[in-house]
Amino acid sequence: MLIKKSIVYFLFIFFSCDFLSDTVNKVIYASWNKPDVDILYVLPKEINENTKVIFIIHGNSRNVEKYLNEWIEPSKNKNVILVAPHFKKSSYPNFATLQMATSTGKVLKDQSNNLKNSLSSFFSYFKSKYNLGSTSYSIFGFSAGSQFTHRYMLFSDDKQIDKAVLGSAGWYTFLNNEPFPYGMRNMPVEREKYEWFLSRQVLFILGAKDNDPNHESLNNSRGARKQGANRFDRGKSYFENIVSYSEKNMIPLRWRYKVIPNLDHNTSIMSQNAISYLLEDLDY
Repeated sequence: MLIKKSIVYFLFIFFSCDFLSDTVNKVIYASWNKPDVDILYVLPKEINENTKVIFIIHGNSRNVEKYLNEWIEPSKNKNVILVAPHFKKSSYPNFATLQMATSTGKVLKDQSNNLKNSLSSFFSYFKSKYNLGSTSYSIFGFSAGSQFTHRYMLFSDDKQIDKAVLGSAGWYTFLNNEPFPYGMRNMPVEREKYEWFLSRQVLFILGAKDNDPNHESLNNSRGARKQGANRFDRGKSYFENIVSYSEKNMIPLRWRYKVIPNLDHNTSIMSQNAISYLLEDLDY
């Protein structure tokens, strides 16, 4: 099976047609022993040694096209490749926890499809395909994509992340002694990783009106409810936890905190705030 999947991977490299424009391209990533991942991406008008990569992680709707489309126009004159992986529900039902646990708090016995180093693999693919000189990349995650992003930063071996935007997750893995996935109990994470995690350039954004305790996609498991009644409360509690952990363990914190008044659970406005942060200084 692995040999077959590798053949598919190289065929897609050989036959893919890429144009340096705002055209949305697609490749099927199959160079691993996990289910294939469709990756949509947009290339800049020119690729050079300074070209960067930004990953856009979809939410629970998995509407990857919608998320990517928010970035196309603002990035037209930016030296960046936009990359939006699609973690299909049929293959990755628990992508927001990196396929390590369910949203009800059950740790999965089968960890063979975990996504702990997925972005690193995708980044290596694009670096090789376009001969990129960049050694780091940025991430935007909104809602379930924000869940994916902060857990990826905590649990992956990948230290190539430079900047990230976390927007209005429904629940979090706190830096406390609650059982995983709600906390870090029994998770083998060394101090060095916490230091790296807290030192990233992270913009943590919440919508002040994202406070519906009965929102249709809000996790209402017992562990999630302990974090707060709604997304805004849970996000506020999580950032306070991050600050407290940083101070208690004397680890410098580089995260920024931003609350947007009158914003509910809105992908477009959250994307606009992420765009201004992640696209800065990426001109030709």
